[in-house]
Amino acid sequence: MNAQANASPLVNWLFLDLNSFFASCEQQERPELRGRPVAIVQMMTDSTCAIAASYEAKAFGVKTGTMIWEAKKRCPNLALVKARHRLYVDYHHRIIEAVDTCLPVEKVCSIDEMACRLMGREREVNAARELAHKVKQAILQRVGERMTCSIGLAPSLFLGKVGSDMQKPDGLVVITKNDLPDILHPLELTDIYGIGPRMQSRLNRAGISSVADLMRASRQQLRLAWGGINGVLYYELLHGADLQFPSSQHSQSIGHQHVLEPELRTIDGARQFAQHLLAKASERLRHQEYYCRRLGLSLSSVQDWGHFWDETGFHETQDTDFLLARLAQLWKRVPHIKPIKVGVVLLGLVPAAHHQLDLFADNSRRQKLSPLIDKINRRYGRGTIAFGKPSDQISRFTGHAAFQRVPEEFEF
Repeated sequence: MNAQANASPLVNWLFLDLNSFFASCEQQERPELRGRPVAIVQMMTDSTCAIAASYEAKAFGVKTGTMIWEAKKRCPNLALVKARHRLYVDYHHRIIEAVDTCLPVEKVCSIDEMACRLMGREREVNAARELAHKVKQAILQRVGERMTCSIGLAPSLFLGKVGSDMQKPDGLVVITKNDLPDILHPLELTDIYGIGPRMQSRLNRAGISSVADLMRASRQQLRLAWGGINGVLYYELLHGADLQFPSSQHSQSIGHQHVLEPELRTIDGARQFAQHLLAKASERLRHQEYYCRRLGLSLSSVQDWGHFWDETGFHETQDTDFLLARLAQLWKRVPHIKPIKVGVVLLGLVPAAHHQLDLFADNSRRQKLSPLIDKINRRYGRGTIAFGKPSDQISRFTGHAAFQRVPEEFEF
């Protein structure tokens, strides 16, 4: 028997997922909310949806995306709390500092997820498990007793994320290569990160209806099911390979979307909010040092009566005024619907270092205006100078839900 066969299984990653993060932050800040079902909302109205829910609310079937009128039927004692995104970003950074006292955070995956690479003897399961308990204790002591997390220890970041979802709240799951594939068999296909309803349907059509089927499938079967090389990558990830998950290191798009307040559910209200969203997106574009080549606009109507999408292309730009003019052109094609949600997205991103000047455009003075406005707003406060005159409702708006990224200070 060789030494490799006798070697103890190792883990390479500690993946941390904060439990009901937005709701837990509020319960930490406001003791009167502890032990109560809480839903976090963007606006105090029954016509919006929960963007987060406490575990007490989840026990009643209230979760992210549940409409508030429905949530109140399920849970009459539900406490609604208006989102405070600056607070959640502050807690995010405090948690990183707490984790860093135990081991360095290598990758911030979202506002409530982060990962630490394990080195040397830390990779031994017992040592990794001890580290995980130290991390949990550091968060509780340095940030607050309501700030619990679920941790996955695994040979890859991908399986660490899967493990962190397997036991909530306050869980700790260890996955080693020796545990595969059996430890994953009880899961649903959609419990695997990156497999949503559409991908599940594709897998079903390929004869894969369970995680056990997925783990038995060959590389070629998954390549065909995924329609490309990502299928092979999923095969390797599911079987414990420590590879980067299929996501680009660079932004593919920058955008915002928003469920409109009842008084803004008109074509003109949606237009004004789209302008506000585009101004924010273009500021982020400049801050991240990109140019864009396309602008997309989406609108959803009440009672799911329809969805509108349109986009326009142009020579690469990062100028807000130019983009607002293109939005106005797109808006001429918007149908007469009662909108409930509006979104804008900047596509075809080009790093500023690769930007090619338009030799036929005479807009050098205008190109300098947007960065100048950014500088003034950061110095004297957001909204000091704006493109156009926003309504009072839009002026009072304080921020968007931060799920897949961590907003920067300039955005507030």
